Amino acid sequence: APAAIERPAPAPPPARRSTGSQSSRAVARSSSPRAGTSAGGLSAADRARIRRETPGLMANLRLFWAEANSKVRAGVMAGGGVVVLGLFGLLYWLVLGGGEKVQKGEEPVRLTNQPINDSFGLGDDVTWNRPDMKVFEWEFIAATRAVVILHYQAQGISKDEIVVSVNGVDVGKVPPDTLASQERSLELMIPPQQLRKGEPNRIIFDNTRNPPGEDPWRIWNVWVERALLPEDLSTQQLLQQAGESFKKGRKNFETPDIGARNRYEAWKSFREAWLMLEAHPDPKPDLYFEAQERMRTAQQELDRTCSKLLLEVEGYYNQGHYKKAALTLDHMRDYFPEYDQPCATRAENKRAEYGL
Repeated sequence: APAAIERPAPAPPPARRSTGSQSSRAVARSSSPRAGTSAGGLSAADRARIRRETPGLMANLRLFWAEANSKVRAGVMAGGGVVVLGLFGLLYWLVLGGGEKVQKGEEPVRLTNQPINDSFGLGDDVTWNRPDMKVFEWEFIAATRAVVILHYQAQGISKDEIVVSVNGVDVGKVPPDTLASQERSLELMIPPQQLRKGEPNRIIFDNTRNPPGEDPWRIWNVWVERALLPEDLSTQQLLQQAGESFKKGRKNFETPDIGARNRYEAWKSFREAWLMLEAHPDPKPDLYFEAQERMRTAQQELDRTCSKLLLEVEGYYNQGHYKKAALTLDHMRDYFPEYDQPCATRAENKRAEYGL
């Protein structure tokens, strides 16, 4: 029999080398999250549950917070803290910072011999909003002859805009603005025949343009002075005493820097001359009108001095020089020794405001 032919056994297939890419894919498959799970750790079922429990915007916020990492959460918390602090700051400013403009108590109506610091009219800086008019009351009591003088300050006024009336009768107009409107003092003598003794008198500042207009205007530091007139003096005696007062006033006015009181003494002497001749029968002498004019000029000098000194006080206070501010306020008493000048009251108000 023919010999059997031996065939070699088939060689085993060569071993396949594993590649780096295959290993990487295997590692990636083993470490990747299961299907249906988000990168932040929430499964699709968890996300659906949150949306069912909290619909709308709150659901989105909950999902955002659950999937945020620690750095994102820290940033959100820091931002929220800043917002809360800002809201507290705004609340503090509205309640305390704006407190100066909050109207407290009742609106002043009755006039006295002390200035009312509140302002009246229309505008952002007005204490009491009175676009059309402001009505005051004042009771006139006098045993002898007297003149009544209405004192005030005004700003934002145009010509013929504000009319002053007493008991329904027009007695004058508020002068229009000047460059020194903020510091000037104004006064108006009320005719005695328009006053009612022993009962309230209505004094009205009426804005003739509002309404229909909305023009800003304001008055402040309003007060009433009652000045008694001399009695039992002849016409010649009135002229003589008025002339002496006028001469004294002119001397002080021409030497304002020799003494701090000189400006005040000049104003007071001119005023005495004017009031002396107010008792003079008509027609009035020329000295009557000259004394009035000199008195107004002296008042302007006093107003400028007052504003300059108060500006120095504010400057010292803002720079932290509180002692110098207090000393300047003390020095103002030399310039304004009596409260018949509004600056004396303004200085005391500034002292109280600064706690000096």
